[in-house]
Amino acid sequence: MLSKDMTRDRLGDVIASSDLFDREFGAQLASWELRYQRQFIDRAGGRSYRLRGFARQTRNRSIVLLTPSPWMHGGVFLYLTEGINHPPDGARVEVLANSISLSEIGLQRAFLVESIEMLPVDVLSEIDPPLGLRQLSSLLFEHVGMAEASKRVFARLFVSSPPYEGHIGGMTAGIQAIASRPQVQRLLSFMRNILPPALRRRSRTTRIVGGIPVLSNRSWRFEIGQLSKADMFKPCVERIDSAGFSEVSIAALTTTTTATLPDVPLALAAEDFWVESSNAQELRLPIIKAVITSHMLNPAVASRSVDSATKHVISRIDILRESFGFDEIVLGRGGLLDADSLGRPLSTLRIARSSARAGWRDKVTSKDLQASWNRVLEPALKEFIELSQFKADSIQKYGNSARLHEFNSKVWRALERLDTGKRGSLGPTLDEIAREANVQTHEAAKTLSDMKSAGVVYEPRPGRYRMVL
Repeated sequence: MLSKDMTRDRLGDVIASSDLFDREFGAQLASWELRYQRQFIDRAGGRSYRLRGFARQTRNRSIVLLTPSPWMHGGVFLYLTEGINHPPDGARVEVLANSISLSEIGLQRAFLVESIEMLPVDVLSEIDPPLGLRQLSSLLFEHVGMAEASKRVFARLFVSSPPYEGHIGGMTAGIQAIASRPQVQRLLSFMRNILPPALRRRSRTTRIVGGIPVLSNRSWRFEIGQLSKADMFKPCVERIDSAGFSEVSIAALTTTTTATLPDVPLALAAEDFWVESSNAQELRLPIIKAVITSHMLNPAVASRSVDSATKHVISRIDILRESFGFDEIVLGRGGLLDADSLGRPLSTLRIARSSARAGWRDKVTSKDLQASWNRVLEPALKEFIELSQFKADSIQKYGNSARLHEFNSKVWRALERLDTGKRGSLGPTLDEIAREANVQTHEAAKTLSDMKSAGVVYEPRPGRYRMVL
């Protein structure tokens, strides 16, 4: 059960196995969907009705499915005659119509439209705020041991980010496994199983509703797993989706060829990471209701704020490049510090707009954009670079026998910094290594003992350690 401070939806702790568009009533719906359902059909007199809902296109140009929520396929069919304006797919409309039968196409009840007008969706006043980022992160990763910053990145994937200037929205994160790959794959499987199949499909599908083929919602999909470079390049670098979705989130277990492509590259080290077994489907409804509510909001951002933030990001990227001694190639498209407008500056914008959605704010300021770089992306990049270099250097020195996923990388990196490499040196003490690594002495002792058994550390005198070079 969700605690009172974890959700504002009184129906948030209900478990059901329905797919996203198959939800029909009651506890399967978010609270705002229930309100919209109550406003769905009113009798205007005689056989005349007033309907309010979201238009969904069908294969028949004259037939439109009207649903109480854009995230449902249960509703009624409208019949549009010549001269009636055809509503855009997904638009919220108010319709005056008469009840009729269209038995020739298998509909015993439909509504002949007399008039149709567009309705605004005033999200901030009409819809209750969903779970915030901290709450969503806590709910998602209660059974996962991972740095809080990484948890918030993964939570942003579920919240996603709206499209910007013709480029797809969404959020993408890549995971470089310093920890055990099977453990990371276990995390990805857990995240995948939270979502219903409708949000994990690439292919365009139609759904049969009352015998009528209805075009599926193409707003957001979430792809999880180990993807090829070709699969990641278009959404992460070119910012387009060949499947036609307006938002694409990706959580990928990366390789050396794909690690730099996502918006936020992460390196998960063994000491900070573990996954307990838990039933992901128990979280499905609460998470769905929070996610689809967030996706109703489209936070605005002024172009001058983007320009200002881009200057800040580019200057910080230059400092990062110089501090790690990288060549300028890392600034190119798809590079680790991609400085193109579609690269890290757009990644920063996507993070900021995702954070705004999670905070239920309809605007993103220049300050928000800079904070997204300073607090999320730059620290993630630094940690990723340091851990990736540590992994590459260690494998080069010791080969796969280094067994990186078994050791505390903080201790290993601390010893590398403290060991001067001078001939005849006895090396740093256990206490010095523990202080440098910021871990408890017994943790450092265990790691050093394991490293010594693996042949990557030796002990010139009891309690003093050196790297095997």
